[in-house]
Amino acid sequence: MKKPLAEAGGFFYCLTYTLSDWCFILMVIESHYWREDLKRYAKSFAPKKRPPRWSERLVVNFEKDVTIALFMVRRLAEAGRFSSKMRDHRVNLSRFRFNGRPHRLIYKDICELYDLSTEEAVVKDVGFLCNQFIHADFTYAHRGGDRNWEGLYTSSDFEKKRWVYWVPITEIIKVLELAVLDYPSSMRMSYDADKEEWVVQTD
Repeated sequence: MKKPLAEAGGFFYCLTYTLSDWCFILMVIESHYWREDLKRYAKSFAPKKRPPRWSERLVVNFEKDVTIALFMVRRLAEAGRFSSKMRDHRVNLSRFRFNGRPHRLIYKDICELYDLSTEEAVVKDVGFLCNQFIHADFTYAHRGGDRNWEGLYTSSDFEKKRWVYWVPITEIIKVLELAVLDYPSSMRMSYDADKEEWVVQTD
């Protein structure tokens, strides 16, 4: 049998015990260290006065870091580490329609696979954004004339035969900055007997 104890700042405490032997186990999930990494990612993605020159390592590490950062955001969300501010936050994206050609999706084929003249503005929640990178069939980073990152083209395995999404780096930074600061002020837990687990709800 499990009972919640408290929610204080960055700490979540849960006391687990069995009625038979009254064995107590204290678990502490501390999100502060995760948020430190997210703050570092947000800073690294921001424009620089003297951005480094292009290299394969630079591009690969940037795409990797974006994916890891957004996976961390989703993991914290699933653990009930955010308030309704994160759930209500919306991300401004653009999408371009798949043109139906059957050849393999690879970077050099973006202009062939998707009609980039069909730009459509869309608004999505943070979960959708995270999933596009976590389940990405491909990710393609783009830099502007000043060599700073402007954004990424990406599409999940589920979306790839319909749309490719353009994600401005400014939108990703907003999500990460919100994740750093957004703590729930209250938490409610209810036990789901069918799933045999606790369901966490935050303000």
